[in-house]
Amino acid sequence: MDNNEVISIKEKIWNRLGMFLTFNINHVSHLFVRKVNRELAKSGSSLQIEQFPILFLVSHSTEESLSQQDIANFLQKDKSGIQRSLRTLERDGYIRITPDSQDRRKNIIQLTPAGKLTIDKISEMASKLNDEIVEHLTPEEASMLLATLKKIAARIDN
Repeated sequence: MDNNEVISIKEKIWNRLGMFLTFNINHVSHLFVRKVNRELAKSGSSLQIEQFPILFLVSHSTEESLSQQDIANFLQKDKSGIQRSLRTLERDGYIRITPDSQDRRKNIIQLTPAGKLTIDKISEMASKLNDEIVEHLTPEEASMLLATLKKIAARIDN
């Protein structure tokens, strides 16, 4: 198969998939994740954007302490996946995991100063990326896009 045939097949596939909302949302999400992860790596952070919701949740929790199960429940992720992320975040110094003094089956997750600094850095980076995207939209388009994405998420979450 020559290069032109490969390009033609790719175009056909993209044209067909491009008609599906789910593909487009997933594709844009993938592009965002890839861009943010590159920016994180450039800044010297070992964090991946996929781990950010965990740090953000721990940082903004009104509870004194969150357990691994609390995090899994809130983020609607399986406990084993959360556990792997938590171990990585602990290894890299973003969180501290300590056994619950009242329930040995539970681990308490706490943000470290490095974790707090990282939350601030990623929040700033996300804001800049958001601004880069929104500057190419009218205020009405940006508002409509957010409203539409929220509506889709609510519908899927039903």
